[in-house]
Formats: sequence, structure tokens, C-alpha cells
Amino acid sequence: MKSKIALALSGLLAGLHLAPAFAEETSSQVEKCNQKLGVMAVVEPQAGWSHLSQYGLGSPSALLRMMVQQSGCFDVVERGVAMQNLQQERALAQGGDLRQESNVGKGQMQAADFVMTPNVQVGASTTGGIGGALLGRVGGVFGAIAGNLKFREASTSLLIADVRSSIQVAAAEGKATKTDFGIGGWGYGGALVGLGGYTSTPEGKMVAASFLDNYNTIVRTIRDQPNLIRTSSAAGDANAAASTKAEAPQPAGQTLCPKIGNVKAYANAAKDAKVVASIPKGEELIASGEVKNGFVYVDAANFSGWVQRTLVGACGGHASAAPLPVNNTPPAAAGIFGSFAGSFAGPEQGTFNVVVTPGAGGMGVVSGGGVSNQTGAFSVSGTVAASGRMNMTASGSAGSAVYQGFLDGNTGALSGTWHYAHRSTPSGSFGGQRQ
Repeated sequence: MKSKIALALSGLLAGLHLAPAFAEETSSQVEKCNQKLGVMAVVEPQAGWSHLSQYGLGSPSALLRMMVQQSGCFDVVERGVAMQNLQQERALAQGGDLRQESNVGKGQMQAADFVMTPNVQVGASTTGGIGGALLGRVGGVFGAIAGNLKFREASTSLLIADVRSSIQVAAAEGKATKTDFGIGGWGYGGALVGLGGYTSTPEGKMVAASFLDNYNTIVRTIRDQPNLIRTSSAAGDANAAASTKAEAPQPAGQTLCPKIGNVKAYANAAKDAKVVASIPKGEELIASGEVKNGFVYVDAANFSGWVQRTLVGACGGHASAAPLPVNNTPPAAAGIFGSFAGSFAGPEQGTFNVVVTPGAGGMGVVSGGGVSNQTGAFSVSGTVAASGRMNMTASGSAGSAVYQGFLDGNTGALSGTWHYAHRSTPSGSFGGQRQ
């Protein structure tokens, strides 16, 4: 009977595929580049990493920065939690607390050419719980290790985009089921504290192995390219040229006057449409605000119709001024950029320091970090519209929170509300000021 039980347990052990759990840690090699392709910033996804906290895992950004540095393909700039410490040091310099020869000031930080955005999805284990229960009856380390593997595979992706044009230049995705990830050959002497569970737990090693496979795939694709910069999309430019031409806005209610005599007013916005009136020079017209195909719709004392915009102008000595050329790129609002410091209150209290730098289309790109009195350090990322509307995400080991509010470009003040990522109602408030 004992021999039959032993054989049954032996078969059970084999059936549960425990080899990955017992795999000896190996040195996970990073693909290399012969030359630097630019400057990389690893950013946090808007959704944060709260879905990994149940596995004892936080942000993998430190691990990814190490991979990038090891490959030699990019120089890496800090845009994570340590940004808060950088801003604190720079705030001391700006306040005159540092020695004059310290040479710390504005215009010194290196801009990122590319941003890397990671993502992780895990597949829940369908056998780990049963295996842990059965093998727990046998006792020993076998039951403990099998039961501790909380998901069977990790699916990850890495996206790399050009900061200036916002065009995606590289991407990779894949899955991993092995837990033999290690950094022994990276010159760091083993696991680092900053990497947390990604080098010390089976789940973390599985995610790390998948990220490494993603990054190596990207390196093999891009390392022989002389230039990764993508200033524009030829297909996008062709689509823009084929689309309806953007019209400069016409203020509703503005008084317009013909620049010459006998300007035609049409029933529709086209020269071959029915003529509804001939307008003498000097007659006042009221713009409705509607524009189309180079025409503006106007109202007069005894008619309404479409007139060519090039033939009318503002009354009062400005009639000869031609409409300004259309600029489809929204102007950057200088008031939303700079370094900001603030605090937040609610279920958690703490402080944050962020930097808003120019992005595509006049948008501001937010990066930085903060410290919660309850849960510790976190990183901040997000955007600020030219209007001042803010959307930021704070990500830390305890999860993530969403910050929404307004940045006044004139006063440099910012304010709003925040809530935990898994809730929609506000949890607290925040405020700050440009430094």
C-alpha cells in the first residue's frame, strides 16, 4: 500500500509541472547595441500597477531602466519616483540654499527622445491552489513552492514612441511561463532591493522574463537602424492633404465690410451657386460665425448669404487686411510649463513635485513623484491641456490614484480632486504652485 501511495504522489508531482518552480536561477542576457540611438524615459501606464499588488509586485520601471542601460542602446533619464528628489535639490538651488558654484539651475535637464510604456497582464493559475493543498499534505518544501505560484503565465508588452512627433517607433509583446530570470550577469552582484519581487519571487521572475523577451525583440529590430527619429508620417500627411481644408475661425457677430464694390453673396458656399445679392463697398455685414470652403455666412439688412472671405474684412480701416493663414498646430501655452510642488489630503496625505514639459500639439507632459504619509513613495505621470485641464496618475507599491484638476497658466496655481483608481468618486483634494 505504501509503495502505491508513493507512486501516486510521484505521478501527481510530475503532473503538476513543478519544474519551473524549482528551476535554478540563470543569468538572463540582454541584447546589445553597438551605438546609442538616443535618450529613453520609462514612464508609468495611466492605469498604474494596482493589479499586481496582490502578488507583492509594484512598478517594474527600475527593472526596465536596468535592461535599457545594460543594452547600451539608449541613455536613460529619470522620470519616476526619484524625480521628486531631483526637484527638491533644484528647488534648494532656486531658493539660494546651495553654494553659488553648485551650477544647478534651469535648462540643464536632458530631454528624452523616446518614451517606453510597459504593460502587464497575468493569467490566474488553474492548478496552483489544488496543487498546493494536495502537496501540503505531503509536507516539505515541495508543497510550499507549488502553492506559492499564484499565476501560470505573464503577458507583457513594451511600446516605444518618439517624444516630438508622438509616432510609435517600436513595440513588442509576448508571454512567459518560466521563473528562472536572474541578473547575475548584469554586473550588479545579484538581486537589488529596488527591484523588489521581480528578482526574488516566482511571479516576479516570470513577469521580468517576459519583459526581457520583449525588450530583446525590440533591440534586435532597431539596433541596425541608423536613426529611430520619426518626424512625421507620410501616410498621415497624404491623408491630411486629401481631407477638407481646415478653416480659420470667424467670430460670430463681427461686423464685416466688402473690400471692393459689387461683391457677390451666394445661396450656398460655392461660386456656381445662385447669387442672392450684389454688395456695394462699405455696406456693413454681420458674420454668423459659420465658415465653409473659403466662404463666410453673413446677414445684411435685406438678405443673408455666403460671401468669399478674401473679399471682406473688418470695418473701420482694416478692410484691406487679408485673413491670417491657418495654423493647424495649437500654440503651446507657456503658462502651463515649469516645475510645480504641492500637497494632497483625504484618506492619504502627502506631497508631490512634478515637471510639465512641452509635448505634441501644445500639450504639457507631466512627470515626477511624491510621498504619501501612509503608503510611501510613488511616481506621477500625465498630461496638461493648453487650456490648463490636468489629468495625472500616481503609481506606487500600494496601487494607483487618478488626479484631475486645473492648472492656471497665469498664476501657476494648480488644484483638483483625486481618487483611487478602482473608484470613481473623489477621495480627496490636491493643490500646488509653480516653483
